Amino acid sequence: MQTNRLLIAVAALIVMVLVAAGCGGSSEDTTTTADGDASGVVFGRGSVPETVPDSFPIPDEAVIGATLIDTNRGLTEMIITFPAAVEAVVMYYEDNLPLGGYEITESDGTDGEWAMKFNGEGIDGEIRIKAGGSGVSSATVRLTDV
Repeated sequence: MQTNRLLIAVAALIVMVLVAAGCGGSSEDTTTTADGDASGVVFGRGSVPETVPDSFPIPDEAVIGATLIDTNRGLTEMIITFPAAVEAVVMYYEDNLPLGGYEITESDGTDGEWAMKFNGEGIDGEIRIKAGGSGVSSATVRLTDV
């Protein structure tokens, strides 16, 4: 039963990434502005959005998936895939967020799912990490300007 839920969650995540990324076949970074320039919403994939502070830690082996910048709400989101289990990703962020000038205000979860809240560098942030299979995890990172 638990395995079925995990498979459904992984499949849903893959579909969301493909839809958000525009289902393109290229591995190049792409950026698309939604419905005209006045919307303030920019979708992309493949690279860290320009609105993410340089001090925000991202491991070298991580892969950036779909991204979103919403300048109207001061919001940036990105999906990151890690070649590591949830525990290792949590340990990475618990070690490296403070080194980047961020204070972790909440951190709780299980081997399969973890949520972490933090602030610093003029942002409030949240990372939701989920197991994606054997030794693979994905995280949704949400940064909001304060």
